[in-house]
Amino acid sequence: MINKRFIKYFIIFSILLIGFLPTYNFYQYAKKYDFKKSFNLDSVEKYINYAVYKIFNQSMNQEQVITGKDGFLFLGNHYNNILHKTNGLFRPTNDEIKNWTQKLKDLQNWYEEKGIRFVIVIAPNKHSIYKEKLPGWMKYDGETLTDDIIKFSKEKQINILDLRAELINAREQRETYGKYGTHWNAFGAYVGYLKTIDFLNDIYPLELTILDPPIVDYFGNSDKGLLGMLKISDLFKMENNYKYDINNTIVCYGDINKSSSKILPCKNLLNPRISINNTPRYIINKTSLNNEKVLFIGDSFSIENSQLYNITFSTMWKWHHTHINGVKLSTFVKKHKPDIVIYQIVERAIYNAGIVATIPNIIQIEMNHEPRHTREIFDIFENSFHVNNQAVLNFHGDNIVLNVTGNDPIFILNQTKASSKNVILNYKIESNIDTTFQLFYKKDLNSKYNRSDSYLVPIKKGINSVNLLIPGLFINNKLRIDPVSTAGKYKIHRLLIFEEE
Repeated sequence: MINKRFIKYFIIFSILLIGFLPTYNFYQYAKKYDFKKSFNLDSVEKYINYAVYKIFNQSMNQEQVITGKDGFLFLGNHYNNILHKTNGLFRPTNDEIKNWTQKLKDLQNWYEEKGIRFVIVIAPNKHSIYKEKLPGWMKYDGETLTDDIIKFSKEKQINILDLRAELINAREQRETYGKYGTHWNAFGAYVGYLKTIDFLNDIYPLELTILDPPIVDYFGNSDKGLLGMLKISDLFKMENNYKYDINNTIVCYGDINKSSSKILPCKNLLNPRISINNTPRYIINKTSLNNEKVLFIGDSFSIENSQLYNITFSTMWKWHHTHINGVKLSTFVKKHKPDIVIYQIVERAIYNAGIVATIPNIIQIEMNHEPRHTREIFDIFENSFHVNNQAVLNFHGDNIVLNVTGNDPIFILNQTKASSKNVILNYKIESNIDTTFQLFYKKDLNSKYNRSDSYLVPIKKGINSVNLLIPGLFINNKLRIDPVSTAGKYKIHRLLIFEEE
């Protein structure tokens, strides 16, 4: 009976509100002759959302936000199937997870072969740390996708750090996530930072100095992201929160061009909090606690502990994990040579193909690179290969005139084999337009060519020389070469492949 009475009052309140607010808006805006804004119902939606949340503890935007116990808010299933991952409904097969974790192991091996320390850190969902605050219909005590990933990763000796237990235990000291936010707070982020450095020191081992800033209480700037999704954040006051009592440190802070990976000029600033959601950034700190250079690949959870890492390491390159992988990652690592790579990924997004995208190990090398012992295994002037119907080759002395009739000319080296670990491909072409040269490689002979397993080099107007170091495996699985990507007439001066002996 009480609930029915509440429903009746709520309907009456809503009708009055819906009738009053447009009238009030009309009065406000009619004076300025802005009749379109007079009937804006955003304010109506806001107050209805507020009333439903406060009276019934329900969300009017269930896909993005769900309500839990004691007024707690949580992300909805719109975000990476987070609810289904929390209650075990989203759970790939063991074979699928084994395949994913094997790719993660391959990624770790790729870094470690270059002498780079690697760790992947799971930043827990709020759902995992405050399970008791989830609504009753979310109750689930079984294993989840995260548990499966941890299990198979440990079997493969992957350097993966699961912070769930640490952040639950840390709640005995302070709250680790805000009531109305999606991310960990300053204290939760500090726990993540502390355990990550401890983990690195333990597994390699290292002797990294750890920053130990006092965590202080202060009023304001609490995470109200979930209230914002309900359009009611301005109806709630600031809450008690935490911050770091860090001595002022001057760092040089700059952007990285997301497309070209070019490092842009930096400027001196007091140690800033850094977001990498839209733009990758970098920090140079001449007074850092440690001399190591770190490539940090993360997401929005990296904002809260960014200041801690800025003080800890001499150089930090920070990318969102959706913005760098494969060839782009390989090129960036080769150029900047980090000492440590930290992947800090939120739990809901950890099972992601982009994070474990294949790195081809194809490297552009200097044209004067001359290994001591080489053996020629392919010359376009002498050896057989397959050419599709969009390319016609006319041999003229020391040059080949390449007539391209479409945008997808293809050479497939179906007769060439390599016996060594690496080969060197040397390509020289003359073009009257800008275009691209692209390799498509396969780890397995029976696999299909696909764009994700390719390496692209820009070709500029004029004479271009390309020198690539390529794993011999790719040659043995019928390496595909797209000499250009645009119809037209070109002149190939050289296409040679040498085997390192």
